[in-house]
Amino acid sequence: MSNSRIERIKDLEEKKKQIEARIQKLKAIESAKKRKEDTRRKILLGALVQYLIKSGYWSEKEIYKQLDKFLDKPIDRKLFDLPERERKAEKV
Repeated sequence: MSNSRIERIKDLEEKKKQIEARIQKLKAIESAKKRKEDTRRKILLGALVQYLIKSGYWSEKEIYKQLDKFLDKPIDRKLFDLPERERKAEKV
């Protein structure tokens, strides 16, 4: 191969790397945007649940009953003052 072709290949490979880096950056930005939107949806949903409880449309007791069934992680259960669940014996 001639030097000009080799240089052209190197130039194209460098451009390819730059384009791939830009693609990764855009994907990361989009992913972060989706996470933020998901977090906002959860906050708004939580605010709605609090409003429905406070307004008497939903029973706080029933919500806590459902939370007790739903939450597994000790840190999450503690946030709602729920007792820790008994840990199942691990298989050996």
